[in-house]
Amino acid sequence: MRRLTFPLAIILVVAPLFAASNGIPTVNQPLVPSRVRPGSAGFLLRVNGTAFVPGAVINWNGTPLSTTFVSQSRLKAEVSSSLVANPGTVNVTVTNPAPGGGTSPPVFFSVTVLTASLTFATSVIDVGVAPSSVVAGDFNNDGKTDLAVLNELQPDSCYTFDGKGTIQILLGHGAGDFSTVSSTCLPNNLGTVGLPYLMAADINGDGKLDIAAEWYSEGEGFSNLEFYLGNGQGMLSDTSSIILSDDDFAVTPAFGDFNRDGDLDFVFPSGDSAFPGLLVYFGNGKGSFSLEGGNGLVYGRGVITGDFNGDGILDLALLGSDVRGTPAGPLVILLGTGGGSFVEDTTQPATTLVNPVSVTTGDFNGDGILDLAFADSGSTALTVLLGNGDGTFTQKAGQPDAGQATTFITSADLNGDGKLDLVLVNSANAVLIYLGNGDGTFQTALEVAAGNGANQLAIGDFNGDGRLDIAVANSTDNTVSLLIQSPAATVSTSSLKFGTVAVGSPGNPRLLTLTNSGSAALQLSSIVAAGDFTRTDNCPDVLSIRQSCQIYIVFRPTAKGLRTGSITIIDDAADSPQVVQLIGTGH
Repeated sequence: MRRLTFPLAIILVVAPLFAASNGIPTVNQPLVPSRVRPGSAGFLLRVNGTAFVPGAVINWNGTPLSTTFVSQSRLKAEVSSSLVANPGTVNVTVTNPAPGGGTSPPVFFSVTVLTASLTFATSVIDVGVAPSSVVAGDFNNDGKTDLAVLNELQPDSCYTFDGKGTIQILLGHGAGDFSTVSSTCLPNNLGTVGLPYLMAADINGDGKLDIAAEWYSEGEGFSNLEFYLGNGQGMLSDTSSIILSDDDFAVTPAFGDFNRDGDLDFVFPSGDSAFPGLLVYFGNGKGSFSLEGGNGLVYGRGVITGDFNGDGILDLALLGSDVRGTPAGPLVILLGTGGGSFVEDTTQPATTLVNPVSVTTGDFNGDGILDLAFADSGSTALTVLLGNGDGTFTQKAGQPDAGQATTFITSADLNGDGKLDLVLVNSANAVLIYLGNGDGTFQTALEVAAGNGANQLAIGDFNGDGRLDIAVANSTDNTVSLLIQSPAATVSTSSLKFGTVAVGSPGNPRLLTLTNSGSAALQLSSIVAAGDFTRTDNCPDVLSIRQSCQIYIVFRPTAKGLRTGSITIIDDAADSPQVVQLIGTGH
């Protein structure tokens, strides 16, 4: 492990007077278990995370479960069989009680069948000009996943002068389709350089999703973070703006309750030429923030938060960091000391990272400790660091190569096997999906095409079938690509020969097998026989993942000579209809 040679840098923040308040908890990925089959028996759900307190409650799609407090990092609750009777995706959160307290961001639980592979149907949504970021969430509280898109450019009609950029809210209808409900103009003085950052969170603790958007004022020469409060119906209202630095590139902040007072805070790794450093802003619980501390010793291009040493306090991982103006490598770990202050870990990770631009966290090897995975714009390597539980990390060898430089990364269990997968965007306008093996290594990537200028993505269950889908912002095409997990209809053969049969007499039945080999349920519309052929089948209207059914075909020639016909299967697979050619001879 590489050890930094500079002295420890402590970022000092004034501790709040109400230190006895309960903080907002966080929940780690994955849940244990993170999925069950539809129709499963009741089970014990274990939730790992940070800042749990006695009286904390696990919520199942907003409904409290009877919860047992185990420790500040673990809760458990019984889930009844009635809650997992049908396929679906559940939002699991944890709520800490007052004083302070609050509800964590959600983590997905899937009620679905596991699959060894994934299939997607792709469609596009036309959005504003130069969409650079997309996030998923329920912005109108109807239980269906919506999208928020940051468009960097818009026609001047949106503004009184020199305005660029909108936040577009797309409400989901629960069937994989969306419609725009609102479009909010960013401030008038936004210049020609936009910053692709958007975050959805309950900033003021009212149970409604809000938005934080980063943008750059070319006229003023500053990057800003603008906060918009949601009204629970998909509409936004501007509440406050903070000038962060003179950076004209995206610098990703991280949100969390860093002083554990029950109000959401954020940290920003500013590269400001006059005032560089990690800036710490405390929230007041009403949508506003104030700078409470900072230090110019450590800063970077992005930051993510998690409890990396298991002490119940949020820590930070900074990308592309400098220390006292000297490059310190592509990654620096800062450990939280409570009250909103951080200290550099004495042992920093040794990595092969070149220029990491995005990072995600989760337990990739099932040991209950948070790990890190990166998108690297300077390398084609997939880099995964496994946490050791004390704030240090070890790079995991043996990962498949991405083939292209990557620009964005997130994690989720896409194939329902209970193991976290990695989802990246690469420089070739494609989404790379690495299925996890559960030991910190990943399989060779499945590559799915997105649109031109693909840059960021969001994950959610857009059609409510229990399978997680993907939305990708395409800045050049002015679209969002929807990658919806889809069925695949596999027929046992493409043709059947029935030999010679007497005219008017039925021959022996022949068998076709139809299998759903995709990663979503197959909806069957019709199975039609044509020609001198009849069919019977045991196929249901909906063929579940990996389920098969049988189609029996009988040839009854109406005339002598060669007779042809077909079986046509109409369904919602991408290659529908599937046609099987039938051949027989009458005599």
